[in-house]
Amino acid sequence: MQNNNNKQVRESWKMSLINKFGLSEVIEHNLIFQPPKPTYQIKNCLETNGLEFSMQLNDNWINLNQFCNIQYRVSILKQIDNNVVVSYVPIIHYSCNSDKVIILSHSNAMDLAYASRWGAKICELYQVDVICYDYSGYGITKKTMKPSEFTISNDLSNVVALAQHQYDYIFLWGYSIGSYPTVQVATQFSLSGIILQAPLASLGRIIDNRNSFYSEYDKFSNQSIINQITAPILIFHGTKDSIIKINHSEQLSKSCQNLFAFIRVEGANHNDIGLAADTENSEVYKQIKELLNHQNILPIKKVFELSLKFDNLIILDQIEEQTFYKSALPIQEKKEIKKHNEKQGCSLFCTKF
Repeated sequence: MQNNNNKQVRESWKMSLINKFGLSEVIEHNLIFQPPKPTYQIKNCLETNGLEFSMQLNDNWINLNQFCNIQYRVSILKQIDNNVVVSYVPIIHYSCNSDKVIILSHSNAMDLAYASRWGAKICELYQVDVICYDYSGYGITKKTMKPSEFTISNDLSNVVALAQHQYDYIFLWGYSIGSYPTVQVATQFSLSGIILQAPLASLGRIIDNRNSFYSEYDKFSNQSIINQITAPILIFHGTKDSIIKINHSEQLSKSCQNLFAFIRVEGANHNDIGLAADTENSEVYKQIKELLNHQNILPIKKVFELSLKFDNLIILDQIEEQTFYKSALPIQEKKEIKKHNEKQGCSLFCTKF
């Protein structure tokens, strides 16, 4: 027992030093967040008076409609606080006319180009509507904004605020670093279900995988808040994951108050774990399918905070000048949401396909 106490003191001291000297910010911005070079572009489309999404493939730009036959809509979700754009999030919304939607939060090395193909596959395979989005600081905002622990959760929270105006059943699916905004937002709102794909327990545990407890200075700590989620949680993780060890998911699964399933995917690594969800005879596919169609699944609670947040958002179907969404805001804590009555473009998102 004494050895465990000494270990906790050493680890707490280590994390406090990291926090004191600002190293957590360095780690967050330079090690945790590594946005790839943007491989997509969004342009105004004069023919449709909307937005078109193109991906780069072998030095060519290919329109999204050449990759899938599913109905989709491209839009941009913007949040302004004190005359500064704090969130500028491109969205691809796939529809198969379901009353359920999955909101995908992608991993660190992805952007919306990869996530768009992932979302189309999920929509077709599970026959649910899917919303893919990019974090502020990724993709088209890589040069103008910086992602942070707060901003990626704020981005997802905004997307959920929009989705609850159209759907009664909302599921969040977070992959890798995307597990953090998923867990964070799921503690704020009552949702229908949560799917975590190769999630992290905390930043401290990635820095030192032996770290079995969680310091007050730790960041991205799913472990410290996941027990607040009331929605059913499904977790799957590869046994050969070399980036985020499977003991992250083992620890998280023990802390859930409503664990639907924890699936160890034998032989899977971090970057190929998604194959388990794409294979119809796999245990992961079967469990996700069961979660989505469970007879006791509950609709979301459309709480006041969601409506309030929605009132502070603008949905764009035309891209604006790049300088307009440039942000110099170093957000590290939540801002008070102010109620406004501008709901420009609401019908763009809320109209059923």
